[in-house]
Amino acid sequence: MHRLSRLSCGVNRSAVRQPYSNRLDRDTVATEAKEIFDANTRSLKELLCQNGLGLYIPAYQRPYGWDKAKVSRLIDDTLHGLAGLASSPDTFTFLGTVITIHDTNFATVHPAVRSETPSKVLTVIDGQQRLTTLLALTACLHAQIRVRHWRLFRGSQPSVEDEALTYLHDQTQQVLAPLAMSFAEVQQYGDVRIYPRMIRAFVDQWARKRPNNIYDSPLAHLIFDYATRAQEEDASGTRPTDYRARVRDEDVSAEGEADLVRRYADMRGYLNRLAAGEAGAEDMEALPPLAVLAADPGLQRATLGHEMPLAASSYLQEEPATSAAELARLLILAAYVLNRIALTVVQGKDENYAFTIFESLNTTGEPLTAIETFGPRVVRAEGLGEYSSSPARALFDDVKSYVEGFRAGDPRQNATRDLLVAFALAETGTKLSKRLADQRMYLKDEFERYVHSPQGRYEFLTSLRDTSSLVRSTWADAAQPLPDLPADSTTDTIRLCMSFLRQMNHSVTLGLMARYYSRAVRATGEARLDAARDLEAVLKAVTAFTVLWRGSRRTTGNIDQQHRELMMGTDNRTGMPRIARSKRRAEDAGMCHELPSVTALRAELSARLASAGGVADREQWLSLSKSLPHYSISTTLTRFMLLAAYHDSVEDSGDPGLLRQGRPDANPCLNWQSWNKSELMTIEHVAPQQMNSPGWASELYADKELVDRLGNLCLAPKAVNSSLGIRPWAEKRVLYRALGSRTHEEALAQLEAAQERGITFVQSTEELVNASHHMPHLVAVGQRSEEWNVEFVDERTERVLGLVWDRLRPWLEA
Repeated sequence: MHRLSRLSCGVNRSAVRQPYSNRLDRDTVATEAKEIFDANTRSLKELLCQNGLGLYIPAYQRPYGWDKAKVSRLIDDTLHGLAGLASSPDTFTFLGTVITIHDTNFATVHPAVRSETPSKVLTVIDGQQRLTTLLALTACLHAQIRVRHWRLFRGSQPSVEDEALTYLHDQTQQVLAPLAMSFAEVQQYGDVRIYPRMIRAFVDQWARKRPNNIYDSPLAHLIFDYATRAQEEDASGTRPTDYRARVRDEDVSAEGEADLVRRYADMRGYLNRLAAGEAGAEDMEALPPLAVLAADPGLQRATLGHEMPLAASSYLQEEPATSAAELARLLILAAYVLNRIALTVVQGKDENYAFTIFESLNTTGEPLTAIETFGPRVVRAEGLGEYSSSPARALFDDVKSYVEGFRAGDPRQNATRDLLVAFALAETGTKLSKRLADQRMYLKDEFERYVHSPQGRYEFLTSLRDTSSLVRSTWADAAQPLPDLPADSTTDTIRLCMSFLRQMNHSVTLGLMARYYSRAVRATGEARLDAARDLEAVLKAVTAFTVLWRGSRRTTGNIDQQHRELMMGTDNRTGMPRIARSKRRAEDAGMCHELPSVTALRAELSARLASAGGVADREQWLSLSKSLPHYSISTTLTRFMLLAAYHDSVEDSGDPGLLRQGRPDANPCLNWQSWNKSELMTIEHVAPQQMNSPGWASELYADKELVDRLGNLCLAPKAVNSSLGIRPWAEKRVLYRALGSRTHEEALAQLEAAQERGITFVQSTEELVNASHHMPHLVAVGQRSEEWNVEFVDERTERVLGLVWDRLRPWLEA
């Protein structure tokens, strides 16, 4: 019976098979599944004591970061399993699944002395935190057993007549050998024969000769330092060092070293207490009493693999010397760790399959983002020696700093996903799925096209960096300026359009924006100013296209597909070339395509709006839009349309209740400031949404959608919602006139006149006056003295839609 540790991962057999169901032919699933991965459950000794085994941590793996609680849990699980052997000799402590690649060609090993690399390299995709902890534990056990052995024997052989001590001496050697082999392997020849069992990419290198042997990562350094000292002490017969790991000086210390050193110190403390017969910690089990261990042949067979000789068993049951008791306890614990801690080791065919398996098995872990796994490819392409000073590093560091600004887990994964979806669209026009495996594959495949082209790699990383710069700045918060451009380049219109598109969740436009933004960033002199102006014109065109497309239908009308076709250059009505930087074709790699002009983009968007969208002119726009309940379709879209209609509009004195276009700057509304004004924040229903509201014609509710049409809507100050409420039309129009008055004095006069007529307000007159702001659209509504009826709502809807068209359609014209 296996005890599933609290550190273990859940295994879903069907989930393991599922990722391949759409890739493999049914007749070959069984055969190819064996080639894709192999899974075996092994004891720690079976896994780590293989001759020629090297465990390899890829550079994208996070630094060691286990806290004290996790180490305590691991040791407590071990103690619980050991205690369970007394009643169940089949007990194991199972620590979950480790995902690896059997790197037969050393493709993941960098740097490497190929002829001196271990013959079997397993690259660790998942499980490096557990393996690091277990290797540190076996090294710590090795050190503490050597110390206890010296205290008991002082470097001398026991008398052969003393069977008990002879057994302890011999058993120590039998346990120390596999313990030592678990964390390091001693080579048969060479200047440096000690190979740490696990090393890290880019900072470590297995080698038998100095100075090629490099062990600078926290774990490799700890293992090499301890194993070297132990080897020297054994050779000279000197007293063993009670080894204590140290953090190196700042100039050589590596990330994660402080955590590893602390955890090693915790283990040393636990082992000292356990050796003394105490509990490892307050909430941790103690080892079973030594008398019980020494008297139980079944437990001895389960841990040591044999029964103790009678002399040794009797000696240990009769309160032996402290040093002997402590040594015996640690020997039994070490034997359990080696033989009864188990891991399932999955060996994947390659990195992509290994990650897929990991994501299928993983239920509690934290997968690495596609950006994290992409980093080592950038380093390898530039070269280890050249990377630190290369432009590639500066570009990639910018991207990393963006995604690492999000909390690890879902927030970081989601941010990386959104970035890469936008980047793939900008780079190749590709619709990248949200699956992590597809994101990793896309970055790998596209970047490898430029493996022999430094300029191609630079362009690729620049495109990725520029996309992340845009996503992290004005797109995320329109109050932020566009980075790497003059401050005045981030115009009011750019802020307005980006804020609108973001609130519409129209992220498919990011790829297009990123391309024109990137051109502006990379331009110089007058060309940069022109490119920045082009970026604003592009945003206006995209915004107008979005409003006129979405405002003329109940659904999105698959508008995202229109943008993807623009990026790919497929089915373009005007023959405009694609906007994406390159194609996904090997022969096209490295080619940077000239961006279409703003004029060409406007023409293409206009043509698509007419052909695919069915909105060729003002008449078609009105015909498609006038019956739509825009409020229930999208409040963000509705608010933008109302602001567009109000922009520079004034009351129509010839048609009370309606607006008409005024002179320029008569009433600026379509801007960033108005988009954020509290006075224009709330969409108000003139005729209330509730049916049978007093003072309103029942015909208004015959068509349940009519109250949500633009003709029954207006923007009003958020602060006066409670006063507007569901008042009768005769009272509401008075309040509209007051709230839209040119001056506070005028507003006060109208409110006082209303009170004299018996109209009361929820808020005080002072509050209402302070909320008033000159708003011609409210004044216009308040000027209608006739009944608010169906005919007028229809008329007002057409007038508002006409103003929207007249304001936005020019944004699509050359």
